[in-house]
Amino acid sequence: MDLDELDIERDREGFIILKRTYSDLYKKTNYLSPVPMVINRIYEYDIHAANLSMLKQSGKIDPKALSILAKMDKKPREVAVGKMIRENKQFGVIIKRGILRAREQLFRENQLQDYEVLSIKNDAVFVIGRKLKRTTFGDVEFRLKNQYSLFQNIDKIEFYYDRRHKSIDMKGVKDEVVHHPDHQNGMLQFFLTVFNYAAMDQRDDLRDYLLDFVHRYKAKELPYQYYRELNAANIYRTEIELSGYGYNLEEIGQGDLGMINPIYNYTRFILPVIRYYL
Repeated sequence: MDLDELDIERDREGFIILKRTYSDLYKKTNYLSPVPMVINRIYEYDIHAANLSMLKQSGKIDPKALSILAKMDKKPREVAVGKMIRENKQFGVIIKRGILRAREQLFRENQLQDYEVLSIKNDAVFVIGRKLKRTTFGDVEFRLKNQYSLFQNIDKIEFYYDRRHKSIDMKGVKDEVVHHPDHQNGMLQFFLTVFNYAAMDQRDDLRDYLLDFVHRYKAKELPYQYYRELNAANIYRTEIELSGYGYNLEEIGQGDLGMINPIYNYTRFILPVIRYYL
């Protein structure tokens, strides 16, 4: 490492003390800042075709094989690379080390600090507050994938809110669950409203909305979609027991709300939001 990449300090004896000028969080494959909430611009940078880029940069794979992989769509390419790794684990080592070096280059060239790093998901880095100037390093390119206005961590579920497009990305719940029409018309509408008020700093409006929402949720006066559990089971829990087992439903209508147990979404998501904002 060149000395001009580091702050130079000297101790009492005159010896140089080397101090890194960028965060060493790049070493982490998975990282999430301990802050519960961020209201600021958040930029998600992902390595374009990460596995392919690392194999190409290593120079240790046949160019013809690289050419074939490059012509594939993302999913088939991931499957093909997975097979290559199973047959030769060294390819996996090359990819892992390459991504680590790429993250270090991104951090070093942009002088990223701890407080600017919201999250790291292997080949993706979420940066708080500024766009990065240096994002291409040889065959490796970090592309700006998403821009968000707010982040909140609710019981280890990560919410990333895009105010411009009125959308939410969630980490910690499967995409097929989040994208279910009932959630899109139910609990996701709750989060969109809360995060929009928070991002706009409309605290009084947010308070009024939450008080009204909680009352209506408990009274089962909301559209039935709000009561589908936002989890892997993705069901409507009822208050009925059959031979000691809970009775759950895949689909319901508005007229079925009387037998629905609404406790899950309330305790997992709604109550933490109330405690945070009220």
